[in-house]
Amino acid sequence: MKPDSQPTLDASGLSPAERTRLEYDALTRQLERMRAMQYAYNRKFFSLLLVSTLTAIGLLLWDRWMGWFVICFGLVSTGVTASFFLHFCDFARVHARALEARINVLLGSQVLIASELEADYFYPHVSPKLSGFSYENPWSFFSVYTLHFCAVWGLMILLSAWRLWDQLDSKVWFCWAVLWCGWSAANGLYLRWWFGDFRAEARMARRLVEAYGLPQDRQSSESVPLVLEPPVS
Repeated sequence: MKPDSQPTLDASGLSPAERTRLEYDALTRQLERMRAMQYAYNRKFFSLLLVSTLTAIGLLLWDRWMGWFVICFGLVSTGVTASFFLHFCDFARVHARALEARINVLLGSQVLIASELEADYFYPHVSPKLSGFSYENPWSFFSVYTLHFCAVWGLMILLSAWRLWDQLDSKVWFCWAVLWCGWSAANGLYLRWWFGDFRAEARMARRLVEAYGLPQDRQSSESVPLVLEPPVS
C-alpha cells in the first residue's frame, strides 16, 4: 500500500484546504460587517426622513417667518444628507455583492444571492440614478418613494415661500429667493453629477472585481462588473 500523501503546504505552512477555510471565514466576517453597515445607514436614512418631515410640519404650524425660512433651506440640506446616507448604503451593497460572489466561487455554487435580489427589488447595482431615483427602474417602489418625499417637501417649501411673501418686503423676498435657488441648484447639480455618472461606485466595483478575481460584463459599454457567475478555472 502507498503511504498517504501529505497535503502541499505553502510558504506560510498552510494547506490549500486551510487557506480556503481562512479566506472563507475572512470573507464571511467582512460580509457581516457590510450588511451591518447597510442596516445602520438604512435606519439613519429613514429616521432622517421621518424626523425632518415632522419637524417641517411643526414649523409650519408654528407659523413664524423664521420657521418658514428654516424649512426652505433645511429640507434641501435634508435631501443632501439623505443622499449621503444612501451613498454609504450603496458602498455596502456593492462590496457585499462582490463578497457574496467570491464566497460562491469558493463554494462552487450560487448559494448567496441576496445582492442580486436587491438589484431587482430596489435598483440595479452600479447604475445611474439621482439619490434614490433610478433611471433604469423609475417605477420601482424606491424610485416612487423618492419622488413622493420630494413632492411632499416641495409643497412645504412652496407653502413656506408663499407665507414669506406675505411677511417680507418684496426686494428682501427676491434676494432670499435667488439665494435659495442658487443653493438648491448647486446641491442638485452636484447630486446629479455624483449619482448620475456613478464613476466612484463603478471604480470601486472594478477594484473589487480585480481583488477577488471576478468576471467583467463584456456587454456593458461602461465595463461595469458582473459578478453573477464564478470565473471558469
